[in-house]
Amino acid sequence: MGGYKLDYKVLRKNYRLYIRSAGLLAMLLIFCIGLVVRDTLLQTCGVLLVLAGLVLFIQLLKKSYTNKCNTLLHVDLDLAFWQQYLQLNKNVKKVISQIDIKLTSVAYSFMMGDFDIVIKEAREALSQTDCPQKYKNFFESYLIRSIVLTDPDLSREELEGRLNELTITDPTLAEKTRKVCLALYDLTIAHQSNDYFEDLSNDFKYQQLEMIYYQALNATLKGDNSRAEELFRKLVSEDESLYIVRKAQQYLKDEGNRTSPFQSK
Repeated sequence: MGGYKLDYKVLRKNYRLYIRSAGLLAMLLIFCIGLVVRDTLLQTCGVLLVLAGLVLFIQLLKKSYTNKCNTLLHVDLDLAFWQQYLQLNKNVKKVISQIDIKLTSVAYSFMMGDFDIVIKEAREALSQTDCPQKYKNFFESYLIRSIVLTDPDLSREELEGRLNELTITDPTLAEKTRKVCLALYDLTIAHQSNDYFEDLSNDFKYQQLEMIYYQALNATLKGDNSRAEELFRKLVSEDESLYIVRKAQQYLKDEGNRTSPFQSK
């Protein structure tokens, strides 16, 4: 891929540099106010104005930094950025930051097809009493999806039972998780068509690729092999470290032998 790709280490370094520079500038302005302004009320107003400006600047800078990270992680699916992000934040001190990095790690492992790691780390996170519910919702969603993708002997009744036991408090995510899991069950275990992924849309690249992959599986189950091949070929040019890309490559490689792509790793 051509063009300049932003390095996470550089992005984080610049963010911290801007924060420190803003703090130093604020201290300098407050010092100048103390020297130049003699009226106590005006001094107080000046200091409060500088501090308010500093807080506003930091909030805007933090928002810009977060948006840039989210774009590179999710919209662009820059896997090198993902790896740097996880590596450089693995020793964060704040508990909430540790949980956030754990969730990012689980998401990365899911994309790589390391579902056993997802199950292990998600269960560890869910067992933490200090894990906020909004994070537990996502951990639980990744957990149940990974179980479906790793257990070919899972029965529909067992899956229904697990879905009924979910404690996801976000109604939208709970409903989405349920529908995704049932669709995954049909497409990868029951080997029957399911149109759930056909009309979905998403701004995040991995989810877009995931939809293409399961649309291809659905086409295969419907006997539309030409559409399936067309969809799988859309995936093979992507990074082959992604689980769904490897599965698409496997399908195209084995197509002549009529080998099914339904089995997990």
